Amino acid sequence: MPSMDDAALDYGGVSLDDERLVVVHLLLYGFDMGAPSLDDAREWAEHYGLDDRPNHVVLVGDARLIGPETYAMIPGVQLVDRDFVLRFDSAGRRPPHDLWTELLPSLSGVLAEPERIASR
Repeated sequence: MPSMDDAALDYGGVSLDDERLVVVHLLLYGFDMGAPSLDDAREWAEHYGLDDRPNHVVLVGDARLIGPETYAMIPGVQLVDRDFVLRFDSAGRRPPHDLWTELLPSLSGVLAEPERIASR
């Protein structure tokens, strides 16, 4: 299986370092399968070389997020647009959208969409 960087380029034609993109690494579980710690986040960022990637953010969940619902989302990739609308959900073992044939190929199109001006 390719890295997510390679997959985004090969299947979506987009670099995960594209400045129009924010990649959020959400840690729902720590390395001990309990609530993740800041040390877990630091190790994750170091392992994946995220310190030098300004559009990559590591978020840490807390114990309230531990449970069968979140566990079922692993592994998971979701695509949220600039209006914070969930566009594709490839999380879990039987996701609503296929990572390879739906989510990744849609990356460039979602990034190319014009910014909507919020109505007041």
